[in-house]
Amino acid sequence: MAFSNELRQRQAQTMTLAPQMRLSLGMLAMSLPELRAELYREMSDNPVIEDIEQTLERETVSQKEHESEVRERTFDSDYTEDDDIPGSSYTADADIPDSTYTADADALERRQRFFDSQTRNETLEEHLLNQLETADIDERDASLAEMLIGDLNDDGFFVGSIPDVMMVSGESEVKVREVLAAIMALDPPGCGATTLEECLLAQIDKLDGSPYQQEVREILERHHLKDIAEGRIATVERDLGMSHERYADVLSALRTLDPRPARAFSRAGRGVAYVNPEVHAVNVDGRWMARVDDRSLPEIRISSRYLKMLNDPKIDTETKEYIRGKIAAANSFVEAVERREKTITSIAQAIFDAQPGFFKDGLRGLRPLTMQEIADKVGVHHTTVSRTVHDKYASTPRGTIELRKFFTSGIVTDSGEHVSKANVMDALKRLIDDEDKTSPCSDERLSELLKAEGYPVARRTVAKYRTQLGIPGVSERRT
Repeated sequence: MAFSNELRQRQAQTMTLAPQMRLSLGMLAMSLPELRAELYREMSDNPVIEDIEQTLERETVSQKEHESEVRERTFDSDYTEDDDIPGSSYTADADIPDSTYTADADALERRQRFFDSQTRNETLEEHLLNQLETADIDERDASLAEMLIGDLNDDGFFVGSIPDVMMVSGESEVKVREVLAAIMALDPPGCGATTLEECLLAQIDKLDGSPYQQEVREILERHHLKDIAEGRIATVERDLGMSHERYADVLSALRTLDPRPARAFSRAGRGVAYVNPEVHAVNVDGRWMARVDDRSLPEIRISSRYLKMLNDPKIDTETKEYIRGKIAAANSFVEAVERREKTITSIAQAIFDAQPGFFKDGLRGLRPLTMQEIADKVGVHHTTVSRTVHDKYASTPRGTIELRKFFTSGIVTDSGEHVSKANVMDALKRLIDDEDKTSPCSDERLSELLKAEGYPVARRTVAKYRTQLGIPGVSERRT
């Protein structure tokens, strides 16, 4: 076989995101506190960005001092209209006194010390999301991965509904399970599992080099965990063909795997959570309009001091080029913030228009809605919708609600009406609340009662919804 080295030209089309687009997409996925933190980081790195809030504070203090001095001089017998009022001669072209810079520097230093003093443990969700960029997950599946990670419990198990995820995301069951498998390979391994066997199998690499790895794998794959828990040791030994002594060693190896892989994160962020709604629902002539509160968003501008320096003949060319670069970066930052606000407003408005029943009946008034529907209506990709609703909240007459909660799966009733999962769960809770506590209904009976009301729900679905509502089984409810 002959080998040769040669150069070949190949033409191919690839898609790359411009830096401005990457910045915009990154900001879109940020919550309001995250955006504030990003703003302060940018202010720290870019000297040409001026914080309007700080400027307004200085102007307010200056105005109060000015008004006080005017009042004092009003009662001064030597005061005439020809006298100059301190501060009234200030113009935009006036030199900026050194004291202003010092005040700004001191304020920034105090602010930085404040943020540096704030410590918070990383949550499981943050830990997993931070790994997505380097994980073996296709960029097109990132929004689906974010959605699935948001449905993990404190132990790391996926507690959402795969059919619900399929309906909201528009993805197939194969794709959803594929992305869950990729999440299970992240650190800590096993997070994203739907069963204990899946969770432990995802950690099997921890036993690399162990003489018991294969037998531990067989215990999990043959579903012997229940046998072990219930003491049916002979069944396990017989099925795997091992001695009692060997079983003890294999069991010790099995116990090195963690049935609660996220336990290290379960207490992170458990303090009081304060939610800042970024979107507000306002009733305008009977239509609920989405408004993004400008006061809740960081507002920045380019410092006039640096703009003047560009026209100053005393400033050297190299310094001016540096300032121009920083101004360009600041403008990109400002445009990204503005674009983020417009995107949130348009998508939130489309959501409000699609869910008018929510404003009348609350969660029970939600209809089945997918992100793809909103994406088609607004004219964006469904991943943009996913980024927009991630960790964003809306203030409504029905309380503060996460935008993601407006998307819900549902069923078709016997009458052909589409109802949301929330409606079914509400009906289930009502049936359980009204049941005879001395003889509570089984899941099978609850399924029959729901079908009688027009909700064709299987027993397994009843059990799942009951668990999600935090309602115990029939034996625990009996009094």
